[in-house]
Amino acid sequence: MTEAAAHIIETTRKAWEQNMDNRLMSEKDLQDVTGLKRKSLQTEWFKRHFGVTPVQRADGRIIMTWAAFEGLQAKRAGVLPNAGGTTPGRTPLIPIRKAA
Repeated sequence: MTEAAAHIIETTRKAWEQNMDNRLMSEKDLQDVTGLKRKSLQTEWFKRHFGVTPVQRADGRIIMTWAAFEGLQAKRAGVLPNAGGTTPGRTPLIPIRKAA
């Protein structure tokens, strides 16, 4: 990765952290994001695209902040630090032999 690209990613990450938006997504927002009206289909959409089951109210409506949604997008895009699951600068640990 070039130095310019690394700088852009770091700047984006810092801006994202500073602009955390804790407003809840409205039903209209969820429809616009997912393209779906049914609550059960919206839940399936989040499972399929982000691998998470969103928190739901008793009536099935999704409860999600804009910050959480933007975090899911950033993680999916690989912009968040440590999105790969390993510590930066450290190779992943691989077992040499099988456990008994």
